[in-house]
Amino acid sequence: MSMLCTSCYVHASLRAPRRYLSLEQVRELVQPSPAALMTVLRWLKGHGVGSCRSVSTLDFLECRMPASTAERLLPGAEFHRYVKGGRSVVRSPLPYSVPEELAEHIDFVGGLHRFPAERKVVSRAWAKKDAEPGQRHGGKAAFHLGVTPSIIRKRYNMTGGDVGVLANNSQACAQFLEQYFHQADVAEFMQLFGSSFGHRSQVDHVVGHQGWGKAGLEASLDVEYIMSTGANISTWVFSNSGRHESQEPFLAWLLLLSNMSALPSVHSVSYGDDEDSLSRAYLQRVNVEFMKAAARGLTVLFASGAASVPRRCLRGPGAPGKPPAAAVAARPLRGLRLEGGDDGAGCRRVSGGNHTFRPSFPASR
Repeated sequence: MSMLCTSCYVHASLRAPRRYLSLEQVRELVQPSPAALMTVLRWLKGHGVGSCRSVSTLDFLECRMPASTAERLLPGAEFHRYVKGGRSVVRSPLPYSVPEELAEHIDFVGGLHRFPAERKVVSRAWAKKDAEPGQRHGGKAAFHLGVTPSIIRKRYNMTGGDVGVLANNSQACAQFLEQYFHQADVAEFMQLFGSSFGHRSQVDHVVGHQGWGKAGLEASLDVEYIMSTGANISTWVFSNSGRHESQEPFLAWLLLLSNMSALPSVHSVSYGDDEDSLSRAYLQRVNVEFMKAAARGLTVLFASGAASVPRRCLRGPGAPGKPPAAAVAARPLRGLRLEGGDDGAGCRRVSGGNHTFRPSFPASR
């Protein structure tokens, strides 16, 4: 997969014709051998584990079992329930082992050791500090609503004619953390801000559970602005509920893509995690899934490096990487600079502290 992903970057740099793989061809490339698959399935079945599901590429298994069964399956593991506040998780404080004949067939076993990271609300104290003398914090100067679609399009030199015209054009954005959008909000947003360019007023496809209740700010922002810059293009939304250790279930989303043969070619994501909050094995597996997506010709764009902190945020070796944007096969985006600052919160790329992935081939990206 690494060689194949390297080839993708070489093709991009040389502007050579690209020959991407179908989902079936990716499966032929990554699926385990029949002997390896049978070895793993026989091991699971021997411990009474039968509730498993795979993906189309046959290289990932997700199994459900009682903790007592997991302890027999993974010698050394000892599971306990840990409770803090209103949250409860089952974890093993002890390392596990697998039979030697299985070790070469297993990348990682997830959900065993690491505890959910604490979610912290980042203060907006800098807004008060940067306000003009005499302006009250929380007033109009501290909360700017002026970056409308017309301003973004102008900054990218887009005219009213820069809209999608081909019927097979499509794009997608992924949402996490129970962030949902409303079709009625999209229609109203386009009525207010889309008069200067051709556009669509609703999302064409929603994949996953779309919750009820109030629309989320993050989901609304992502959906409405991708439909404003990628105007008049069929848009999909992947709604991913649940958590991976209290964080976005990126791997579950990527496995969903691995199960779908017909997909938009461009996917936009504005979520990210701190590198040091996830295991290296998990990050490596996420990166493998990105490589599989790249082999199919999918472009995944991440604008998740700012982390809602000002430009004076921590940089350099002490700054944590921001996966998945820091992965080899994902493409991080820099912020668009507007007069007086960035369009985001300030730090335009804090994924420079990445320690897990240090490849040489995308260094110039």
